[in-house]
Amino acid sequence: MKIVLMMIGFFWGCLAMAEPRLGLNFVRYHWDRPGEQSRSVEETNGDLKRLGVDSMRQFMRADLVWRDVEAQNNVWTFDRADEVLNNAAVTPITTLFSLQYASGTPPWDQGPGAFRPIVGVHAKDYVETVVKRYADVVTYWEIGNEMDHWRAADPGDRNGPPGRRPPHSPPGGYGPEQHGKFVADVAAIIRANDPDAVIVMPGMAGLSPYVLETWLPGFVAGGGTDAVDVVNYHFYGAWGSFAERRSRLAQVLNDVGLSGKPVWLTETGSSSDPTVQNRNRTVNSPAQQAADVFRRVVGGWAAGDQAVFWHGHVSSPDRPRNRWRGHGLRDSTGGQKPAYTAMQLLAEHVAPFSSLRPVEGLKSGQFGVEITLKEGIKRWVYWGTGTVAAPMNPAAKAYTSVVPNEEGRHAWRGVGDTIPLSDIPVLLRN
Repeated sequence: MKIVLMMIGFFWGCLAMAEPRLGLNFVRYHWDRPGEQSRSVEETNGDLKRLGVDSMRQFMRADLVWRDVEAQNNVWTFDRADEVLNNAAVTPITTLFSLQYASGTPPWDQGPGAFRPIVGVHAKDYVETVVKRYADVVTYWEIGNEMDHWRAADPGDRNGPPGRRPPHSPPGGYGPEQHGKFVADVAAIIRANDPDAVIVMPGMAGLSPYVLETWLPGFVAGGGTDAVDVVNYHFYGAWGSFAERRSRLAQVLNDVGLSGKPVWLTETGSSSDPTVQNRNRTVNSPAQQAADVFRRVVGGWAAGDQAVFWHGHVSSPDRPRNRWRGHGLRDSTGGQKPAYTAMQLLAEHVAPFSSLRPVEGLKSGQFGVEITLKEGIKRWVYWGTGTVAAPMNPAAKAYTSVVPNEEGRHAWRGVGDTIPLSDIPVLLRN
């Protein structure tokens, strides 16, 4: 991340309050799976407010994906979405079509020959219906998600990502340029029915060479630079590799003409379970997850991301084959983890920043960010190796580890002349 911090050196102006900055991805509304925690809409909304986040994405069972609102032609189910969207505690980013393998294929149309790469009559009706219904309460419309996974259906590409196979086998595949045209066509329908709509690019599943060198340029070639208003990507890799990947994304965005768009990191996070090592290849723990809340979110902001979304709210069940176990701020039974308290600390002391910049003069392996809040109030976040001199202009007066103590609290201490660093970030205030 140091490369990014040294490279950026920027100050952000104040953002409108309605714009997302600190969000949660994968929030369980109307979650009724046997043996798993279920909360009412009011309880979940209250928890989001206590956390201090300002936005949410992928609010399961209440989102607007096609199969959930129109599983059969002209049979509409809006009761769950109505309850959540009409009473949203934070800004919702809705997902249209599908969480993966989005296309114009109706959910009730199955079997050989069913695939539709374009926006047909049924897809147009679906988009118009949901946008007209929710235009007054939804601003941000994400068209599909991780469409680069369609690589798995390309008959000429044997290096597609592992995981769930696509529900259809499009003749000749379904490539990035087709994705771009599809999103541009859907965006035009949304804007025709909601002039204030903000179109969010389908989240890119990581920053792999395929995504950056093939999918993203192809997507823009097919849809043009005006198809989307927000660039959207995911990153679950080790935080130490983030700087180089994010820097490469910035270069590609400049090359394809999207460098002027806001960038959102809509999925990032880590597990607290030490047996889960399939994504970041590091040793997970509750303390490291709490540290990642700061390392990943502050790192994204420092790299220029307008908004960063942590995945997720409540952990999925602790089953051995569940690759997502331990990722929540709460455990699978609803108990708060250290990461929950770290998120509250981040929301209170860092997220309301008016400007944010890297600390200069640090050694290799040291990371620091200076945060300015209103009326000259300062915060600093440091982590890494060795020691750093305490801020003096203005002077930092107290600091705390971002990992809470055994009582679940953050204990503030006086600041000496130097600050010892570790891989656990510390937060300082003046």
